[in-house]
Amino acid sequence: MKNLLNKLSEANRALNTVNNTAYNVRRTKSNVDHINSSNQRKQQEKAAQRSLEWKCACGKKCTTKFCDGCGAAKPACPNCGAAPTGSKFCGECGTPMGE
Repeated sequence: MKNLLNKLSEANRALNTVNNTAYNVRRTKSNVDHINSSNQRKQQEKAAQRSLEWKCACGKKCTTKFCDGCGAAKPACPNCGAAPTGSKFCGECGTPMGE
């Protein structure tokens, strides 16, 4: 009888170990998923920030409608107002972009 109780106790400890390990694995996966999600969100925010960034003729990088270095307006297509893409023509309406 004592031997049976010892075996049950050992089995119970083993089951607790398995349950704790499974819990820790789930918790670690959850933490990794949270970190990955957070890193992905930061990368998306940086990409969005870079997409809003423009370089003024004075050489300053800006993210607002006007350069905070010289006050010049952010360049835009004279026809539709779209942001320039660096090409000779507007990517939205085809209007020639000024130099």
